[in-house]
Amino acid sequence: MTGQGYVLKVNGNIFPNTLLAPGGYSNIPDRRLDKNSYTDARGVTRRNILPVRRTTVKIRTKDDLTQGQKLIVQSYFPNRDKVVCEVWNDERNAYQTITAYVPDVEYSIKHIDRDGKFYYNAIEFELIDYGE
Repeated sequence: MTGQGYVLKVNGNIFPNTLLAPGGYSNIPDRRLDKNSYTDARGVTRRNILPVRRTTVKIRTKDDLTQGQKLIVQSYFPNRDKVVCEVWNDERNAYQTITAYVPDVEYSIKHIDRDGKFYYNAIEFELIDYGE
């Protein structure tokens, strides 16, 4: 399957590709999680892999965002504790719907113009699948 022209859709709304930096989308698809895995006395790793797979997505916006563009980005994540979204999964080569959280995001003002308008450095954020 090929993509449909987007990498992230939140609550049915496509995140604008124009706000993504070149190379601004990456994912760690279907991460395997271990519980109580160990290395035995002979040096052999004994894994207990849980059945749940979790996908993590990293997004980086373009640099020099205007205040308005920053507000657009923020509008996709009004509740960072629970975000239901559709993301491109590069292991499945298909879209995947995940329920994720977005850890704290750092905002950095690049400069303020003569009119007092703010311009921001690229914003990076992560979507971490709960794995439900």
